[in-house]
Amino acid sequence: MLQELKAPFSTLAAATPQSVPLSPTLEPTTPQLGAPSPTLAPTTPQPAAPSPALEPAAPEAIAASSAPEPAVPEPGPPSPAPVPDIGELVTLINGYRAENGLGPLVTSPALTQAAQWMSEDMAGNGYLSHTDSLGRGNLGRLAAFGYDCTAYNTWCGENLAAGTATGWETLDAWRKSPAHNDLLLKADFAALGIGCAYNQGSAYGWYWVIELGGEAR
Repeated sequence: MLQELKAPFSTLAAATPQSVPLSPTLEPTTPQLGAPSPTLAPTTPQPAAPSPALEPAAPEAIAASSAPEPAVPEPGPPSPAPVPDIGELVTLINGYRAENGLGPLVTSPALTQAAQWMSEDMAGNGYLSHTDSLGRGNLGRLAAFGYDCTAYNTWCGENLAAGTATGWETLDAWRKSPAHNDLLLKADFAALGIGCAYNQGSAYGWYWVIELGGEAR
């Protein structure tokens, strides 16, 4: 899902719990930056194939043996999902921008905190939307974490994704969506923050957020 803080964002609703990016929002924060960019029209959700990493592994068949089996620990609760490498996704995004003639984005502590909070909010409350459980859009949420797009008079944006278990899968989903891809390759951005959270009992499992800003702070 992609949302830019300068203009109203479009929402790409997920029809089924499959691996899909949430639609981006791209909008100017203030009219001083020029005429507001057109609101992205909602697009029909394209269900993507579920991520193989999220599929439970089938139990392996164990051959019966008359000999005593070695002592094996009793099965316990499922192991927690491996934590994705956020730094890897930052590297992949900056590499992708470099391939398209754009400079790298620096990691912003404020944008990172906002992105992590949003990913945990979506995972914990089972939704996929640019509007959080407190009723805030991305502009209000970023301001609450100390990155005030309106006060800075700069561009801000947000991409969301769900159901992807790795940074590479997440970037691949965003790149395949024109609106999300446009936000990743927007030359006005200078900083980013990424968050991800996992909830085994949720519809998608993994929830990802990238916050983008035009000020490197």
